[in-house]
Amino acid sequence: MRCEHCGRETPEGHYCAYCGAHLAAANTRYHPQQRRHAFAANPSESVYHPSVVTTLFPHLAPERSHQLRWILGGAALIVFLIAFGRLVPVAIVLAALLVPLLYLYYFYEVAIFEDEPLAVLAGTFLAGLVLGAAFSAALYKPILDQSTASLLPGRGPTQTYIVLTGVVFPMASLLLMLVGPVVLLITRRKFDEVLDGLAFGAASGLGFATAQSIVFSWLLITGPLQRPGQAFSWALPVVRIALLQPLLYASAAGLVCASLWLARDPQTPRRSMGLLATPLVAVLLALILLVAPALASVLFGGDVLNLVYYAAALVLLLLLVRVVLHVGLVEKAQAIGHGGTMRCPHCFHEVGDTPFCPHCGLAMRSTSNRARPGTPPASAPSSSPQASGGAAQ
Repeated sequence: MRCEHCGRETPEGHYCAYCGAHLAAANTRYHPQQRRHAFAANPSESVYHPSVVTTLFPHLAPERSHQLRWILGGAALIVFLIAFGRLVPVAIVLAALLVPLLYLYYFYEVAIFEDEPLAVLAGTFLAGLVLGAAFSAALYKPILDQSTASLLPGRGPTQTYIVLTGVVFPMASLLLMLVGPVVLLITRRKFDEVLDGLAFGAASGLGFATAQSIVFSWLLITGPLQRPGQAFSWALPVVRIALLQPLLYASAAGLVCASLWLARDPQTPRRSMGLLATPLVAVLLALILLVAPALASVLFGGDVLNLVYYAAALVLLLLLVRVVLHVGLVEKAQAIGHGGTMRCPHCFHEVGDTPFCPHCGLAMRSTSNRARPGTPPASAPSSSPQASGGAAQ
């Protein structure tokens, strides 16, 4: 059958295998080429579905995504219960390591950069970890002094504390989280896809969050095993440390890096990518959504309100990341270069070396490297006729 959107002959199915447009005539309320009802990295979800797992772990097959949701939820519950029991040092350390360890497992599971994993991890997670530790250590005493001054009778947060904690720290944090990925952007030019940028940014953000949590909680970590006070006063902040803050940092850095990698990707887009996919807009939005919860927590704080602020910012950032990923995967679609057939991990149909699965619309670039039969290295150009034809569209 011929796709009326790109003009190519495409295998029978619901989606064009080359441009990804939705071909089902009955589905008229969705733009067939934008296909926002079917996220390119997971067509069973809408682009506007703020899923942590399918956004930050887009290479995982559906069954692995479900497993990771259970692992993430179960581990977070265990950390919460430990904190609820006021075993504060144990809870903080586990909370700081929870999401980063899951992301390192993800790196291994899908073999994103299996030809040089040490260089990639050193340039992302370890760079974020070292920079986060140094920056947090440098600002620890000034922030602690201003926090102590703010607790004096009859005084609220000092102006210095508000600016330092609510504005300077989150803005500087984002810039430092981008250092490692930008070095890789310059030195590892073979990693030129939007998913590469997301992975680099998210890993750096998680490394930074880990270091920040441990440095700022050092006195609690080295203190008594069990702390006095109400259980929720310990448990709720740990939820923010364990889940919301690292995911927020990962999403912010991932959003900026995804836009940077889209700008560098040599593949010519089919149409305009839109403002959200431009690096300047991505940086501004990431800064706003990092500053907003931090500033609100300082001015109108409280254990429950802080969770609300960070959760709302995280949802918005996840949606922005999904839009940028979707636009990049659809507008810069290309075959993955295996030269034969493979089983689609989403719908389990046998598909050829085309940019999209014609049956479910999955962008085949978002599949795990381990699932691809004989995929050449990222630097090698594809010799597949279908790949060349698809890229030319």
